[in-house]
Amino acid sequence: MERVRLPPLNAVRAFETAARHGSFVRAAADLHVTHWAVGKQVRILEDWLGVPLFERRSRGVVLTPEGTDFMRDVGRAFHELTAASTRLRRPGAARRVSGVVHVDVPASFALRWLMPRLTRFQELYPDIEIRLSTTSRRLRLIGSAFDVAIRPGHERTRGLRTETLMVDLRLPACSPELLRKCPIETVQDLRRHTLLHSVTTRTSWSHWLSTAGAPDLTPLRHMHFEHVYLQLQAAVDGVGVALASMPLIEGDIAAGRLVCPIRAPHWRADDYELVISEDRLTDPASRAFRNWIVRMASSR
Repeated sequence: MERVRLPPLNAVRAFETAARHGSFVRAAADLHVTHWAVGKQVRILEDWLGVPLFERRSRGVVLTPEGTDFMRDVGRAFHELTAASTRLRRPGAARRVSGVVHVDVPASFALRWLMPRLTRFQELYPDIEIRLSTTSRRLRLIGSAFDVAIRPGHERTRGLRTETLMVDLRLPACSPELLRKCPIETVQDLRRHTLLHSVTTRTSWSHWLSTAGAPDLTPLRHMHFEHVYLQLQAAVDGVGVALASMPLIEGDIAAGRLVCPIRAPHWRADDYELVISEDRLTDPASRAFRNWIVRMASSR
């Protein structure tokens, strides 16, 4: 049989969600990604099909005639897939897994990325108990106090299996209100703003400014915080501009609490790494959590 050539399925999912909501922003909130990611996936699908699916308007998006026809077929296909899966899936298929998983992540990652998604895991695996701890200490210093961990950068320690979870790209981010008061159109406009720092990201601005061709830029002032989540909250509250980790502010961008006025260049910090103890690789609960969080990260 001839192999069926399917369209990119992540792009189809983004299209269907945006079509239902009539908005890339609301679709992004539903999918827990940025509205840029939704727009990118839709463009990929439009390029694949060779036709425009949406008309972009100032207050949302509207399906083109081609998009309306495609949405009708996609909706029918999704309905049939749901029905087929419901008929086949045994009751409690995912619920049979039980156990306790000790998860250790930085506090900022817990607050701004993991916790908004954790209810999804609980719905899939109600019999798995997640015990979440937050620290930025080297994993070799906390011994066997965790089963699965997330860390920026690679840790080479015996007994641990490490894989890249997601890339950490960073851009300047601020509140829409701050941007209205004092617009930012170029890197040089940052001279009129307060730059926000945290202890663990104290060199990030200098790296980004060098990449942006303005290593000697002097802002209005600097403000320093002990934790990244305080730095990002200050940006939400309009205190200044943070050089933000894009994965950590996806929800804020989708909800309109933060905007990124300068789209380039991205500065790539250390990737977020998923670390699991080798003696927990065969544990069903730990493996379930590992597989789930990898899916969450890849669906951004």
